[in-house]
Amino acid sequence: MDVLLIICAILALVGLHAFFIAAEFALLGARTRTTPLEIRAKDGDRKAQVALAAIEQLEKYLAGTQFGATIASLALGWVSAVMVLPLFVPARPVAVSFWSVYGLGAVVIFTCLVCLHVVLGKIVPKSVAILSPEQLSSWLAPPLVFFTSLCWPLIALLQRGASGFLSLFAIYPPAYTEHIHDPEELLRLLSESREHGLVEEADAEMIAGVLDLSSTSVRQAMTPRTEIHAVERQWPLEKIIETVRSSGVSRLPVYDEDLDHVVGILLAKDLLNFFEEPTVFHTDLVMREPLFTPATTPVDDLMQELRQRNAHLAIVIDEFGGTLGLITLEDLLEEIVGEIFDEFDQASATETVQATADGRLHVPGDLPIQELNERYQLHLSAGDYVTVAGLVLAALGHVPTAGQSVEVDGITFRVIAMERQRIERLEISLPLTDGNHESAASDTTEGRAKRGV
Repeated sequence: MDVLLIICAILALVGLHAFFIAAEFALLGARTRTTPLEIRAKDGDRKAQVALAAIEQLEKYLAGTQFGATIASLALGWVSAVMVLPLFVPARPVAVSFWSVYGLGAVVIFTCLVCLHVVLGKIVPKSVAILSPEQLSSWLAPPLVFFTSLCWPLIALLQRGASGFLSLFAIYPPAYTEHIHDPEELLRLLSESREHGLVEEADAEMIAGVLDLSSTSVRQAMTPRTEIHAVERQWPLEKIIETVRSSGVSRLPVYDEDLDHVVGILLAKDLLNFFEEPTVFHTDLVMREPLFTPATTPVDDLMQELRQRNAHLAIVIDEFGGTLGLITLEDLLEEIVGEIFDEFDQASATETVQATADGRLHVPGDLPIQELNERYQLHLSAGDYVTVAGLVLAALGHVPTAGQSVEVDGITFRVIAMERQRIERLEISLPLTDGNHESAASDTTEGRAKRGV
């Protein structure tokens, strides 16, 4: 057979294989970015309409690409064995053995075809399809749809056989159209987009905050019991007004005897009615019904409940029914957008995470362990506590005094300020790694400040 004809047949089969590979990756890439195709389809672009139809039945047409690519590969092997390899067989006897010549020819043919098949038939079309999946899918979808429809009876039979074989091992793979990304996959995609400049840093942090809502508990976002401003049920109006004025909060829990017996929520605006005319005042006349939530509730569930109840505050309780803290809509929003400081928060906004010249950190005791881990690439275990102060208390086993130190997972924590029984500030000596050294050197981010309600 003419050598030129054989070369054309090989190149045609490699090109056919490249077509199916490009179609597969183009459809997979375009399924997450269908907006350009939808716009063109609305403008009457027939190729875009076919591409969208193929994406809607992605499993069917991906099976078509795999079937076509397999047929092309098998045909390429047949051409090399039947048409090319005989060219290396001598027509008349030679001094060397027949099998030496035949084996040498097989090795040369196999090496050349593998290079041609991998480079032009796989890597090149896959790379092109990944770079511009929308454009390429609109061009490749029509011939792919025609081929798949033509061969569908055989493709469907093979699919059923594969599904039946997998079912023997209790394996039931989801359809491509049913595949979804879990939050960890989305965070990885978000990180890659941010590194390549496709997503702004602030936007990426906000999206990451939304994705973390389901894995963040109320305990991690709440204002602790020690920082709650509350009023007693029997207090006179003047004392309650003074508490509102000094605390700067607009909603206060109302309790009987102690904070473990919260009976209502008092809104500061409801007190205005008692300034206009002399009226007998009692907190029972104005307080609202409190909403209680366990400390283990995911913050996204609580946010939905607050919206349904038209409430802005919930009392966080522990497993014994005692008051552990409180959480507001502001606290929940801060899990997404970061700290929100109002006029009453400015004084506490000075509690920053500060890096010293020798690479040590001065942090507030209520800095969340999760935030410390993320910022400095650490792996401290949160355990039953949420803040750095809780970690130090658990490690020491007693209430410390200023100057005491403890080492946890190779990191030294030293207490530098106490407020009664509470650890106010700590000094942290991080292990010397490139990642946390750079973070500490450039750290100007504000730490957790005491929240207003």
